[in-house]
Amino acid sequence: MIRIYEKASKQKRKPGWQKSEVDYAAWLKGVQTMPSGIRKTNNTLVLVKKPRAPTPAEQEIKRAKYVVGTAGKPVPRPEILYHDDPEMLARELAARSRKFNVAPAYNKGGDQFVTEEELINQLTGNKRRP
Repeated sequence: MIRIYEKASKQKRKPGWQKSEVDYAAWLKGVQTMPSGIRKTNNTLVLVKKPRAPTPAEQEIKRAKYVVGTAGKPVPRPEILYHDDPEMLARELAARSRKFNVAPAYNKGGDQFVTEEELINQLTGNKRRP
């Protein structure tokens, strides 16, 4: 009789395998008993303290320091920012008083500078078509 499949030979264990197995079991037990940081509640009502709403005086101070700029971002008011330098205050107010006429160049395109006449034509609906 010819044997095609021989029995798999048992792996020989190295000396001291029992000690390493006991050490591994102790480590595993320690890891399994560690807290995960997740707390389970037994369907109890948990009261969460709401943050304190700012007083009207605090809101007014915050509003006075900043003015809404482009894209809704708060920009510091120049009167407060340059209160000690009148020359810089005048320069900042002059720069903010300039008006730039920009409009989209094409559908989903970036803005580009347009003249007063082109802006009026676009706002009234007169398109530049041949």
